[in-house]
Amino acid sequence: MKKNILTLGTIALLFAACQNNGSQNNTMTNTTESTMMTTPADEKQVPEVVATYVGTLPAADCGGMATVIHLYADDTYVKQEECASKDFRAKEEGKVTKNENILTLTSESGEKSYFLLKSDSSIILVGEDGKEPEMAAQYTLTKQMQ
Repeated sequence: MKKNILTLGTIALLFAACQNNGSQNNTMTNTTESTMMTTPADEKQVPEVVATYVGTLPAADCGGMATVIHLYADDTYVKQEECASKDFRAKEEGKVTKNENILTLTSESGEKSYFLLKSDSSIILVGEDGKEPEMAAQYTLTKQMQ
């Protein structure tokens, strides 16, 4: 009989202890979630993506350079390139300017690349003169739906 009472008492204490930890865990979880959802005033806000273009551009030293260009509402861009056969990845950021139907991407290091807005759904890599290359289809990036 004493064993049963002692066992019941132990179970009751364990049960009470587990319930307390649960409320502490809930409080801690709620605090962590609310902290993660608040953004400090000095943290940089990510601008809205206006367009994303993807495709594979020719590259002399590999089969092709998989390219993704994100254009943002604040006239900035991020270009990501990858060449799987050479285990190469690059990320470039900078400013975008538009002059008629030519987009000029100027990297943070000052390098420029030019794209002709061919239609609402594609851009073509061109030279500084803005002329389409002979094999334009190979230099075309297609706009992805947002």
